[in-house]
Amino acid sequence: MMDPTDRQAASRGFTVVELLVALGLAAVVFGLIVSFFANMSRSTTTQNAAAAAQQTARAGVDFMAQELRLAGLDPLNSAGAGIEQISATGIRFTSDSCNVEIGDSGTCDNPVPDGNVNGKNERVSYWYDAGSRVLRRYLYEGTASQAWTPLLEQVELNPGNVPLFMFRDGNDSPTTVLGDIRTVIITLTVQEPAGRSKTVTRTYSSRVRLRNIGL
Repeated sequence: MMDPTDRQAASRGFTVVELLVALGLAAVVFGLIVSFFANMSRSTTTQNAAAAAQQTARAGVDFMAQELRLAGLDPLNSAGAGIEQISATGIRFTSDSCNVEIGDSGTCDNPVPDGNVNGKNERVSYWYDAGSRVLRRYLYEGTASQAWTPLLEQVELNPGNVPLFMFRDGNDSPTTVLGDIRTVIITLTVQEPAGRSKTVTRTYSSRVRLRNIGL
């Protein structure tokens, strides 16, 4: 028969083993919970970054498209408005859309054509600087009043080397002849940070019909 002292010792030993097992299981469960929430947090961060990148790319394309639709606006047929320069990474265009002079405090809320393209916001350019990954918006490029501001930052080269700007004629064929351009296709890729030094990119594209050219 086991001595009472031995039984107590055995009982204490069994309790310690149980405690160690319980602690081990608790550590495993805690690790799984931490891993689950960490993965969920990373997934949420990535999804938020992807949504932000998509929204930024779309907003940038829509902004450029809105201004591009004014290209060639020349109600008096005397301003010579149109597309002045193009490349795969940029475009410059003009419109007779404001009779307020550069530097004047007035606005172009109620535009009146004046037969030239020397007024506010009548000469607009977009050029991509690959070195800084910035898409710049220029006003009055090539004049003494030239100025630029960053339209978008963290702009990446498009997948598959797709140009930022592509140009189509009236038959929807590629063209580099300024007077033949009727449609501009804008494709923009934006990068956003997604935590832990990771990033996500999203690409957005739109076709812009130049409704004031070729009338």
